[in-house]
Amino acid sequence: MKSIILTALLALISMTGLAQKQVVWENPSAFMGSYNGEFKITKAELKSNETVLHIIANYQPHSWIRFDKNSYLQTPDGKRYGITSGAKTNEGEADYTLDSLFWMPESGTANLALHFKPVPMDTKQMDFLESEAPQDFKFWNICDSKTKEKLELPTEWKNVKYAKDETLPAAKINKGIATIKVKMLGYKPAMKLEFYVGGLKPLGSTERIDKVFPFAADGTVKIEIPMWLTRQVNVGVRGLDYSEIVIGPGQETDILMKVCNDNKPFVAFKGYMAKTNMDMTKAEDTFRVSFDDFSVYPKVKDCKTKEERLKCLQDIFDQRVATVKKSKFTTAAKDLICMAAEEDYVNWTRDFAFYYSQYYIDKDGKVIMSYKNLEEKMQQNKDLLPLTKEERAYTWKYLNETCSPCSDAFWNIIITYDEQSKERNAYNDELKMIQHLLSNDDDNLVETIVNNRMKYEDCKNVIREYQAEQKRLAEELANRESIFFKKLDDVAPENILQTILNKYKGKVVLIDVWATWCGPCKAGHQVMKPWKQELKGKNIQFVYITSPTSPLATWQEMIKDIDGDHYYLTKEQYQYILSKYESQGIPTYAIYDAEGNQTFKTIGFSGLDIFKNEVNKVLK
Repeated sequence: MKSIILTALLALISMTGLAQKQVVWENPSAFMGSYNGEFKITKAELKSNETVLHIIANYQPHSWIRFDKNSYLQTPDGKRYGITSGAKTNEGEADYTLDSLFWMPESGTANLALHFKPVPMDTKQMDFLESEAPQDFKFWNICDSKTKEKLELPTEWKNVKYAKDETLPAAKINKGIATIKVKMLGYKPAMKLEFYVGGLKPLGSTERIDKVFPFAADGTVKIEIPMWLTRQVNVGVRGLDYSEIVIGPGQETDILMKVCNDNKPFVAFKGYMAKTNMDMTKAEDTFRVSFDDFSVYPKVKDCKTKEERLKCLQDIFDQRVATVKKSKFTTAAKDLICMAAEEDYVNWTRDFAFYYSQYYIDKDGKVIMSYKNLEEKMQQNKDLLPLTKEERAYTWKYLNETCSPCSDAFWNIIITYDEQSKERNAYNDELKMIQHLLSNDDDNLVETIVNNRMKYEDCKNVIREYQAEQKRLAEELANRESIFFKKLDDVAPENILQTILNKYKGKVVLIDVWATWCGPCKAGHQVMKPWKQELKGKNIQFVYITSPTSPLATWQEMIKDIDGDHYYLTKEQYQYILSKYESQGIPTYAIYDAEGNQTFKTIGFSGLDIFKNEVNKVLK
């Protein structure tokens, strides 16, 4: 009997020892930044002799991925454990050779196993990095999702209390700075995350805000935005999530976020409209805020008549509003969501062919969005929902309020008021007039409208202040030799290009037609920057041409970092140059030899080597 008990004890000890030789994390939690959704760690095995990450890649078919031979795991104590191989561990995985290109199969899915030197089996968290280069693969904060530690809030964020309800303020001009302060939990400096603020054109500006702000090493960021009104704005972090929130002039909005892989990074809010902002982050989980999502198309696709389609859209709108009204969100959040839904309902019913034609259902039954052959499809679908004049006279329900300018929807759509609400919304109407007048180049016309049609002095002052700032900037630029702002306005459009070229007789000229809001244009500037330094002292002149679509203040700031001569032309002059180059897009480039003959033209940045070769051909 004793021998049987002893044998059983030895077996139990042996089994315990075996169990301790491996720790398995099934579907571990991990954050991968911009690659979230394309790569996922399905299992992590912590063994005494190695650590293995099992990864599923969902990537474009026939494109390649690569894992560097110097990749490593890093534990919280800073120790690194290098990668050893990409050998498969079962028949469902593919063998991978480190540093080689792995071509994705037709299915767009591949299972891989990455082997590393063994991390301690009591490790609770680790990171996987190819290197610290921004473009390389990184899995941050890998941990067992079952035993994930409870989120530890900073002291100042514990026991945050929200107001029971909040309402949107009636529109009133109140110039000031809106401050956004963010704290990111679980942040590491090597993540190099950036906080995005966008989707907003502040009153008193012609420039739409779409900017990213890098986090400091301690995971904080502070943003200050000049504003005139309380407004809705889109914020978030790439790879985590985005949300609409409300900010206001002279107000501070504090946001607590966390690095995560569950698309729920917003932890808490404090300050201005805190409860509403928290509700808006939850709204994405409750229902889609946008009306023109992929669920609308299949519902209207099978409708046979105009009447059925119109009723279907009305029902969708009514159901979404009803869902919002039943929620426990603040009055302000409900109003914002209903305004967005109303904007999309009007867009779908008034421009049905455009919205309907963007979608189709593929062979797998999925709704796909595509702009391919859009004009042709719109022509085919133009009679699916024609509205009579009486039917088009929509009576606004939610965007017809004094608080409506807080909503992004208010600024995106033309709102016509019935006689009953015209007087009540006269101020809102004038606010919207400001945006149109700021974009008008005819100063005399603007002055006439301000003096004769506008009645609210604070609205007039927005335009006058903008005009004064433009005048100040113009005077500041007037005496700078390399900047041509309003210096050539009297040149006929058909003569403007030759007038510019005549200034550089005997020189090679590279013309760059661009705009401050054009991403590829700005990328081209950065790529060319070191090359331009190599050309210093050579017989070549770089000429940059833009138009009033580039906000003057932004242009003035940006060209400080772009060496060359800069021309801010009229809209007509700018369009003529693009037509001369047979271009409808930017950036557009052209090269001229020392005799003034055009030797090269390209639409879009075609690569630095091409520019070097073309310039070398004509540079003597």
